[in-house]
Amino acid sequence: MNQEPSPSLNLRTDADLVINEDTIDDAIRDIATRLNRHFGQSQFSHQNIVAYCIMNGGLYFSGQLLRYLDFPLQLSYLHATRYGNNTTGSDLKWHTRPNPKTIHNAHILLMDDIFDEGLTLEAIDKECRELGAKSVHSVVLTDKQHPRKPKSGFKPDFIGLEVDDRYIFGCGMDYQGLYRNLPEIYALKP
Repeated sequence: MNQEPSPSLNLRTDADLVINEDTIDDAIRDIATRLNRHFGQSQFSHQNIVAYCIMNGGLYFSGQLLRYLDFPLQLSYLHATRYGNNTTGSDLKWHTRPNPKTIHNAHILLMDDIFDEGLTLEAIDKECRELGAKSVHSVVLTDKQHPRKPKSGFKPDFIGLEVDDRYIFGCGMDYQGLYRNLPEIYALKP
C-alpha cells in the first residue's frame, strides 16, 4: 500500500545530514576516474557500451556521473522497483525492461543510487546477462552497510560511498516519493 507523501518532514528536526555535497561530488569524480580507467582498456575499444540509468533512484546519480565519463557510450534507462513510494521493499515490478536488441553483444553499465538489499540490481544484472550481454558492470553511489545482502554474493563492481543502516534520502533516494533532488544525503532520525 502506498503511503501519502509527507511534505511536513523538516530536514532540520526530523533528519540528520549524513553526507555533505562536497563529499558526494568527490565520490562521483572518483567513481568516474575508476570507470574511465576500466572502460578505457583495449578490450573495450570500438565496443558497444550501453549505460542504463535505473529509474527513478539512479537518475540524479547518473546525471552527475555522466558529466565525467570520457569513453563513448549509448545511454538508456530501465525501471524496475521493489519500493515504489513505500519505505519497505516488496516484489520486483518491471516498468521498463531492457531492450534485447540493445543488450545483445553489448557491454552494459548499470547506474543506480543505492545498494541496499541488492535484490533489484541483482535481478537487472541477471536479466541483462540472460539477454546476451558481453559483460555487465554495475555502479552505485551508496552501499548500505548491513548483512541483508543477496545470498548469491552479488555486489556492485563500483561503489562510491558506504552508508550506515538507516533510512536515507537525497541524491536520488526518496522519502515517500520526495526529496530525490537534494544534493546531500540525509537519514531519518532514530
